[in-house]
Amino acid sequence: MIVATVVAPSLAGSAFPRPAAAFLRTRLLSPGDALPGSAPRQASGCRVARGGGARRPQISFAAGGGAVGDAFVVEGTTNVKFSRELMVPGSTEPLIVLGTGYRDKFFVKVYAAAFYVDYSIGVDTEQWRKKVGIETFDASTVFDSIFKAPVVKSLSITLVRDVDGKTFVKALDDVIARQIKKPTAEEESSLSTFRNIFLGRNLKQGTSIYLTWSEPSVMLVSISTNQDASQVDAEIKSASVNYALYDGFFGSSPVSPTLRSSTAQLLEALLTK
Repeated sequence: MIVATVVAPSLAGSAFPRPAAAFLRTRLLSPGDALPGSAPRQASGCRVARGGGARRPQISFAAGGGAVGDAFVVEGTTNVKFSRELMVPGSTEPLIVLGTGYRDKFFVKVYAAAFYVDYSIGVDTEQWRKKVGIETFDASTVFDSIFKAPVVKSLSITLVRDVDGKTFVKALDDVIARQIKKPTAEEESSLSTFRNIFLGRNLKQGTSIYLTWSEPSVMLVSISTNQDASQVDAEIKSASVNYALYDGFFGSSPVSPTLRSSTAQLLEALLTK
């Protein structure tokens, strides 16, 4: 059996108590059952990994995203497709998508985003919970624990409009400034490296940006026009800068409430089952 999680549109606000039944419906699917909006599943209840590798359990489709076959989920507001699995530098196994959302500015949609963690969360949830150090579910505590834990995680951002590099850097600087108001010399060096990746670039609609935390003190940045995260454009070695960016998406005032909300709901469904 596999677990299918169906999530209604995003919840308002930044607090995430245990979702009521009206917002989160979880049911077990027997082999051959179909997920809502998808084709019937194979009898095994799993899918074959790309490249003909071993079968891995599928964690349902990401909260906040509709199913598109076996390979993708869709962020519903922007219609951006994200791969269910993502290979990133620093990980020998694919990461699996947990949530999707979008960012808008002055009512203009700027990008869609998806959050990935290592796929072992769907293989041995109890062991994953222990590795991350989760005893009870509280969204804020869980997100902090995931950042500090020895598990690879990645944020995938896909632009839905053209953005110049300077504007993109300014938006990320505003996020970082919430946590780092007076950067140390080390932090300023990391911030300079991060800014220089984007300055002078014209980021076209469809460009993907990957922020991959291989460990708390190391963030790998990849920029791609074909949703390929394999090339590393920069490596940021500052735990405080890396956390400031992470907290901007998963802290108490996220820049994309829909991403945090959908990820929190699916994490709760997985970690409290």
